[in-house]
Amino acid sequence: MNLDRPAVSRRILTPSELTRLIRADLERQFSDFWIEGEVGSLRIAGSSHIYFVLKDAKSQIKGVIFRSQSRFLRFVPKEGQSALIRGHLSLYEARGEYELIVDYIEPKGAGALQAAFEALKERLSAEGLFDSSRKRPLPFLPRKIGIVTSPSGAALQDILKILREKHYALRILIAPVPVQGVGAAGEIARAVEEMGNRGDLDLLIVTRGGGSFEDLFSFNEEVVARAIVSSPIPVVSAVGHETDYTIADFVADLRMPTPSAAAERVVPRQEELVSRVLALQAELIYFVRQSHSGIRRHLLAEYRALQGPLPQINQHARRVDELSGRLERQIGKALEGRRSFLSQTVRHLGYLNPRSSLARLKERLSFQRRILAKGLPGQDTRRARLQKAVTALCALSPLAILARGYSIARTLPNGEIVRDARLLRPEDRVRLRFHRGEADCRVEEVILPSQNESESSKIS
Repeated sequence: MNLDRPAVSRRILTPSELTRLIRADLERQFSDFWIEGEVGSLRIAGSSHIYFVLKDAKSQIKGVIFRSQSRFLRFVPKEGQSALIRGHLSLYEARGEYELIVDYIEPKGAGALQAAFEALKERLSAEGLFDSSRKRPLPFLPRKIGIVTSPSGAALQDILKILREKHYALRILIAPVPVQGVGAAGEIARAVEEMGNRGDLDLLIVTRGGGSFEDLFSFNEEVVARAIVSSPIPVVSAVGHETDYTIADFVADLRMPTPSAAAERVVPRQEELVSRVLALQAELIYFVRQSHSGIRRHLLAEYRALQGPLPQINQHARRVDELSGRLERQIGKALEGRRSFLSQTVRHLGYLNPRSSLARLKERLSFQRRILAKGLPGQDTRRARLQKAVTALCALSPLAILARGYSIARTLPNGEIVRDARLLRPEDRVRLRFHRGEADCRVEEVILPSQNESESSKIS
């Protein structure tokens, strides 16, 4: 025996640790899968969790539907029922047992039922059986109605209770039929056909209480839909709860969400009838009074017409008086206008008379002669003064100076008068103004005055 051989290190697990490892591996490996089997040992705990066993011929596995998930499931399994489940595996650590956690559950074959429902719905819709144009109105006051339903169901009792509360004289005929299971669809269709062909019914209600999609499927059969469409009387469908829809709902003349709602709709309450009658009575009284008032006015008019022609003659005579007064006023206005025009014409002719014009011209000529006689004595004196002023102006005119041989020099291009030769430079251009005409010149040399000439110019 070799005592020097090192001891092998061992990993020792506790049951809790091993259970956690197995649980982690199970949940990782089986996180989402589908499984089918028969439900057994079903138990609903006080916590609302549902515990069951899913089994086949050789094995079984425990399963649980937690309350948080069961609220969203439309199907609750029953003992001995085959189910199709989607879920994942977990392990209950307290007992070391693995179990199936249910995420979704449906009865086996529900998928096929749903597919059949959708296919029939699409086909009947394409035929126009769902169109609102073919829906018939319900009678306002049906005398006799038929009910196709289960005689032991709560739906029938709900309808009868509401109809009794309305205190309305109504006859009811019940056609007892099974509402689920094998052969139920054929029985429902046969009852709808027989009730419609009786000839003494005003309305038909096809109804049942709530249930799963599988429970309601008898009302999704084509034979039931065809019977409702072919019914000679209006049909009301009230199948299941408010969220349930069947093919019967789509083809019926009216779909109601519940049997109670159907009873409320098809028959009005007594107080509603009384209120309607009172409203119609008030409306009738109003129209009678209006008609009576119109007839009375018409009779009064006819009575006045039968009293003789005197009132009409008086009316026409009054009209003649009004027109005569208006005619007199119009003639007076016309004559006044003519007088005014004649007066203006006479005054204008008097102004244009040659004798008047000749007298005015003579008076004007005499006035002009007097003015002329006053102005002639001073005319020579004024003419002499004017001649003297003209002579003085001519002597002072620059043009007169230019006429004596002088000229005026202006620089180019600004046109300033040159008074001093020192302001000019050779090659400057100047313009000379003569008595007659002008000439542009170029300065070749600037000749300044001598000192004696400058002093003499200053003295002068």
